[in-house]
Amino acid sequence: MLQRQTYHLPTILIIENDPSNRFLAERILSISGYQYLSAASGEEALHILDQETVDLILTDLSMPVLDGFGLARLIRARPALAHIPIVAITAHAFAAERQQALRAGCTDLLVKPYRPKELLALVERHLAGVAQ
Repeated sequence: MLQRQTYHLPTILIIENDPSNRFLAERILSISGYQYLSAASGEEALHILDQETVDLILTDLSMPVLDGFGLARLIRARPALAHIPIVAITAHAFAAERQQALRAGCTDLLVKPYRPKELLALVERHLAGVAQ
């Protein structure tokens, strides 16, 4: 009997209010064969998370209205989303901001400007457990 294998292509949600930074992350992930969704704000990201299945979240910390810290707390408060790794992306490499991001529920932190290899290494590490 023929058995079919089903594969799940991991989906990454990029949340970045700066169009240039968002485009850069999209381009790096696209060239590397990753599937992604994009949001320009924390509010838009919550809307996407209500409708789509996401395996990893990459979020800027410094955004107007709902920043990455608040977004991480809201995601962690939702049982259906609490398992999703959240990588905070920030231009500030201060230890205090890193601790604040981790306390808010972020899994990891990436400092801007980053090299494509740094972003991809984080993505690969956090998607390692996702069935493909």
